[in-house]
Parts: sequence; C-alpha cells; structure tokens
Amino acid sequence: MKRILLILLYLLTLSYSQDHWETAIYANDEWSYLVPIEEPNSNWNSINYDDSSWLVSTGGFGYGDNDDGTLIPNALSVYIRRTFEIPEPEKLVTSILHTDYDDGFIAYLNDIEICRSYNLGNYGDFIDYDYGTNGIDHEAQLYQGLNPEYCVIDSLELSSLIISGENLLAIQVHNVSSSSSDLSSNFFLSFGIQDGSSFYGETPSWFQEPIIFNQSNLPIFIIDTYGEPIPDEPRIPAYLGIINNESGINFIDDAFNDYDGHITIERRGNSSQWQPKIPYRFETVTEDGENNNVSLLGLPEENDWVLYAPWSDKSFIRNVLTYQLSHEMGRYASRTRYCELYLNGEYQGIYVLMEKIKRDDNRVNISTLNPDEISGDDVTGGYILKFDWYSTGGNIGGFYSEEGSFYNYHYPKPDEIVEEQENYIQQYINNFEDTMNSYTYNDPVSGYPSLMDVDSFIDLIILQELSKNVDAYRLSTYIYKDRDSIDEKLIAGPIWDINHGYGNCDYGETWLNDGWLLEYNPEGGDQIAFWWGILWQDETFQNQFSNRYTELRSTILSEENIFGVIDSIANYLGPAVDRNFAKWPILGTYVWPNYQVFNTYEEEINYLKTWTTDRILWIDSQVLNDIVGDINSDGQINILDIVFLVNIIIDDGEYTEYGDMNYDGYLNILDVVILVNNILNP
Repeated sequence: MKRILLILLYLLTLSYSQDHWETAIYANDEWSYLVPIEEPNSNWNSINYDDSSWLVSTGGFGYGDNDDGTLIPNALSVYIRRTFEIPEPEKLVTSILHTDYDDGFIAYLNDIEICRSYNLGNYGDFIDYDYGTNGIDHEAQLYQGLNPEYCVIDSLELSSLIISGENLLAIQVHNVSSSSSDLSSNFFLSFGIQDGSSFYGETPSWFQEPIIFNQSNLPIFIIDTYGEPIPDEPRIPAYLGIINNESGINFIDDAFNDYDGHITIERRGNSSQWQPKIPYRFETVTEDGENNNVSLLGLPEENDWVLYAPWSDKSFIRNVLTYQLSHEMGRYASRTRYCELYLNGEYQGIYVLMEKIKRDDNRVNISTLNPDEISGDDVTGGYILKFDWYSTGGNIGGFYSEEGSFYNYHYPKPDEIVEEQENYIQQYINNFEDTMNSYTYNDPVSGYPSLMDVDSFIDLIILQELSKNVDAYRLSTYIYKDRDSIDEKLIAGPIWDINHGYGNCDYGETWLNDGWLLEYNPEGGDQIAFWWGILWQDETFQNQFSNRYTELRSTILSEENIFGVIDSIANYLGPAVDRNFAKWPILGTYVWPNYQVFNTYEEEINYLKTWTTDRILWIDSQVLNDIVGDINSDGQINILDIVFLVNIIIDDGEYTEYGDMNYDGYLNILDVVILVNNILNP
C-alpha cells in the first residue's frame, strides 16, 4: 500500500513540477563496449570499474537491421557503458530510458538495475553472458519508423540513484540465439528538468513526454509490481487500486474505492503478449496470497480476471461489440468494462477488464468436477474444451481424437484432470465424431440433434460468420458439457477473441465481405475439426440457421442496434482515445494484421461500420431468400406465406422445402399450423 501511494504522489508531482525534457545520452554517442567470450567482471556496471580494455565506438552496436553505428560479429551478447555528468541532481525530477533493442536487455544506473526486458528473467536475476533470450525474440522499433519502448524512473527512485558529478549508464544486450540474423542496441537517457536550467541536448524528434492526466470518465487502474517486470508465467505479487466514482468522473488522486488490495499478475495471450501494449491476466488475492473473490466495476464476484489490451483493433470495439451481441442473443460471453491503466507509474492506455472464461456460476455455469468424481453421473461433467494452438508432436494440454481433431483441456485444467475424467471425455468426443462420420449423422433420434445443443452452435456460427473472424472454429473456440443428469449435450461457446474480425485482417481473405468461413478458411486446414463442415452442409441445420438469422436480423443484428453499440462505446471512450494514441502513436501505421490503415479514430469507426454493413448485406443475400416459412421468397414470414402454403396444399402443387415446416418431406395441414404458430409466437 505504501508503494502505490508513492506512485500516486509521483504522478501528481510530475504533473505540476516539471518544466521541460532534455536528453543526456543518445544511442549514437560514443560508448565503451565489450563482446564477451567469457563472463565479464562482476563490477562491470559500476562507475569505479576500469573499462580501459574495452573498445570505444559509436552506438548502437549490432548487425542485421541497418540501425547500427558499430557492427560487431554475431554474438549472444554485447555489454555497453557510458558516463555522463549531473551538475545539479536536485533539479532532475524524473527520467526516461528509451529502449530500442533486439532481442533483450538489462539496464543499470550506477550499478543499480533500473529496467529489463520481459525475456531475461525477473528483476535482480543474474544473466550469464552466453544466455539467449529463452527462444523469445524482440524486434527493434526505430528502424521500422516506430517509437521505442521506454522505462520511467520516477522522482523517488531517481533521487536515490544519481549523484552530483559523474554517473554511469551500463547495459547488457542479449540475442535470442547465436544463429540469429540481427542484434540491436539503441538506448536514450532523458531527464525531466525542474526549471529553465539546461544541462544536456534536445530530445529526439520522436520523443513524447509521459502521459499524465488528472481526470477520466473511465475507471482508473493503478498497478504496482514493486519494481518487478511482469513475466509470461508465473504470476508475481502486485498491488491494485481502482478509482471508480459514482459520478463517472475519476481523478487520479481520488481514493481507491472499487478495489484496494493485493493481486498476482502475469502476461497473457499467444502472439498478443509480445506486442508493445501488453495484455495481462491477474487474480485478486488476500495479503496472504489466498483467492479473494470480489466484484470489480460491478461485475459478479470472482478472483480471475483479464486486462485485454486493444492493439491491432484501433477501434477498441470489436471484442466488446461481439460479446454484447452474444449477451443480447441470450448466450454468455465475457462481461467487459473499459478502463485506463497506470503500471508502475507509467500510463499504458485504454484497457478492457474482462471475465476470464472459466467454470463459475456466473460464467460458464456447469457442474464442478472434482478430482475424486470419477464414476457414474459424476464423471460426465462438467468439461470445457477449447480449439486452439497445438503441437503435431502431441500436447499435454489436450488430446487428439481418433479422427485427428485436437481438443485442449480448459476445465478441468490439464494439470488437474485425472485419468478417469480424461478417458471419459475422450471417449465421449470419439463417440460424437463417430456419429458425425456416419451415414445417419443427421438422424433426429440418434444423430447430432441428440448430441449437441444445436441452437448454441447456430448462435456461435452466426457471430463468427458475421465478424468473419479469421480464427473462427480453429483458435479460441470453446465447447462445453455439463453433467448428464443436467444436460448431456455439447454446447458451443462462449465466443472469444474477435479482435481480428470485422475486416481487420490481411490474410485468409477475411477482409472480403463475401464468403462463408465454414466453406472456405485457408488458415484453418486440418486444424478445424471435420464435423464443423458436415454440420454446415446439413440441410436441416441450414434451415434452422436461416430461421435464426432472420429472427435476429430485424432486432439484435439490425444496423440500428449494432451501430448503436459502436457509437455508445466510441462516445464513452472520449478523450481517453487521444491519450491512448499519444502513448501508442499507431494511427496511420500498419499493425499486424491490419487490412487497412487509417489516420484518425473517426476513420477507424467508419470503416468498422461500413464493413459490417456490407457483410450483413451479403449474408442477407444468401439467407433471407432461403428461409423455411418464406413461401413467396420475399425475405419475410407473414400472412402472405400462409396463403401461399394453403393454396399449394389445396391445389396439390409442387413440393417446396420452404413450406415443409416440420421437415417430414410432405406439405400438409401440420405445416400450416406450425407456420401460423411461428408467426404468432416468433
């Protein structure tokens, strides 16, 4: 608690006492450097260390990216040092170290660690000279026209590090491997100066002051990791304070009134965790580290949360929009709340607090499955399975079905599921796939209608196809099963991870408004379980899909409703959008996998709307004229269709599948009754 209060004090001090910024050390200054063939002296990062045996040349040091002042041979590491003068330490308010590197680094100011990359262990860990970055690479930014990352050294820390006179910045830079094709080391040290005094040079053209604001209409999250970098895993201890006033206006110096307590935190995601704006997963815990189920921002109590970091989706909306539509359709999806995040005194931009997908009465509401529940009805549920990344050599996180489809264990977790439960769910899936592979797969008694909640699969497919999500059916796709005594069928969902949907992807032809993903997904290959295609080609399923889409099209999936959600979010975010893009200046810049790049936020929103409209119209053209019940093919089901159907029956006219309401292969009075009921009770 003390530390996080100091962070608040620092933010307020920085807002009011800083006059201007100057840069004391540039990447292209002369540095002393060493390409080690053995471990350097342990005092190499000390001001008193004699580096006269080191080489001296212009930075940065590296090869391969055409951003180097001095070329060095391929190496696993390079060590660099530069001294600089501080005549009046009391006038330096704060400092920023800008870090442009490939692939990892640890930086020291006067032999004290001040910053390190995420791929070189934890704060304070000793890293050998011949250590690669554990297979995790990092691309330099400046040579691509992007801004470098940075670390903020606040006034409290800075005052304890610097001295009057000569000071030292020392950095060890590590490559991912000895066979890597590039290595970069470009570092800039700048100071915020209290008054009009001038000690150093101008800041680089790309330099931006740390973003400080006094108020926001979004909740403010302030996280302190006690100086530790956040790893991929395991979670590390941290402290979280949340400001969320009933007035809707939150000030940085307000009391923590939504949450004020301990958490554990780690990076999350696959490719997304290596983006500059990092997503996180955290758990709320007690001071003793025990689970602490709490309500955050009005969401149901739990201890497991996600801080999603919109990056490639410059609208910030695609995920939230889809989850909202899912809720309106009566299907659970992660509840969301927008916020602005400060991490260790550094502004991080707009984030989205989301519920992590897990078994919970308020999330995926299925039976708890304990390790001792291994027989009878107990062992039949609940299970959550996930289609996601897998290894062709096998994966302890899941299993291959007999047909070669890979299923990840999500609940119970891979390290918690016991052998009897594995055997049960694997056999269940194998039986299901055997049915889908049989000649009677669509039999209403013994086929897929008896094994899956068809309506849930239809709703999931509608949202995946509406967004034309490139990851659909193959990644981040969930199915689950409850205990047989409650519901013995497979259920699809919750929908998850749609940030590359709605035209925001430049591969897999998903930027196009036409085409069904289930008929053509070049990115899916054999990663998509075969039965999705069988299901989609079934005539009965297609008719049910058409009917459901038609029902939704005039309500939840109307442009009016969808655009209403988009506009309400964009208006709510307000000035936070500008702050986010000041922190991350990516408007007008390609961010993988953007299909189109726009210079303004308004253009991003307009593109989202336009693409969605065009996609809906294409789906309309494929579906609305092929609806069971739409006898006259006008895209609507009403009294005229009853008249048409009655006349066909009376005149013994030609059979039409659009009038066969009960799918029995005949047209008779029963179809009329069902059609009337559907119109009266849609």
